[in-house]
Amino acid sequence: MKGQAAILTAAGIGATLIFLLGSNWVGLLGGFLNFLTPVPAAWLSMRYGMRSGLVVVIVTSLLLWQLSAMYALLAYVGLFGIGSLLLPYSLRRDTPWDRSLILAVFGSALASAAMVAALIVVSGTSLPELVDKAIEVQTSEAMRIYRDIGITGEQLQEMEASLNGLAVQIRDNIYGLYLGTLLGIHALCLLCLQLFRAGHYRIVGGPFIQWRLPQKLIWGLIAGGFLAVIPVAGAKGAGWAILSVLLPLYFLQGLAVISFLMQRNNTSLLVKGLFYALTVILYPLSLIVTSVGVFDLWIDFRRPRQKNN
Repeated sequence: MKGQAAILTAAGIGATLIFLLGSNWVGLLGGFLNFLTPVPAAWLSMRYGMRSGLVVVIVTSLLLWQLSAMYALLAYVGLFGIGSLLLPYSLRRDTPWDRSLILAVFGSALASAAMVAALIVVSGTSLPELVDKAIEVQTSEAMRIYRDIGITGEQLQEMEASLNGLAVQIRDNIYGLYLGTLLGIHALCLLCLQLFRAGHYRIVGGPFIQWRLPQKLIWGLIAGGFLAVIPVAGAKGAGWAILSVLLPLYFLQGLAVISFLMQRNNTSLLVKGLFYALTVILYPLSLIVTSVGVFDLWIDFRRPRQKNN
């Protein structure tokens, strides 16, 4: 067992680097691989214990420290590394999966805040400068990928203009978007842990198809929407930060509703897989799923059917 754990831990380090740096080798597909970065460490922690996952995170961090820029190291630890340990740590203690997910998200956010604060003190720079640098790096990387896949001329200029506009939106709503990104990353990691458990470990908590948010949380969504339309910089930023956190949660609730309906109607596995893939790819479909999650508070799509006499 120890030999198998050692081999799989080494493979986990390699897989983590491939997922993290995949965009450098496979272009646009690498952007999707990035979201799988925490999975190897989290799965190894669940399968063989926290030590295996910790080795993956430490070795990956050391390699990035030696071979890449400081930004890449901070991005890995803040977005993926901390959460890939907190999530399995909580799950192994039989904490329900939804609470474990929240722990991973906010634990990663607090660790990131501490690292950024330390970097500001050491480097003498400011938080806005760090944010601008991070956005500049990501924008440059996206433009490189577009060129690599053959986009040129006027189309490339349109892509660049869109990226610049997106960069402004990200800069204005960085805190909420960061929490929303963490939620998406570790929710996907949790899904992978569920799919690949193969009887080696258990994940405690109610079935996803029955999962719903507390009803009172809708007032936070209403407040966020109200603040987002107020033409005052501070209020507008706070509103978008709230929406950036809560809307992904309601997206998950909408996904739970639709999963319930597909299961009740015995939808085939192929159709389910196609729907989930399109939900990720097509933005309008994501909005519809989120709306289902919001209106589930009043409509209750999962209420038992009434039998006709």
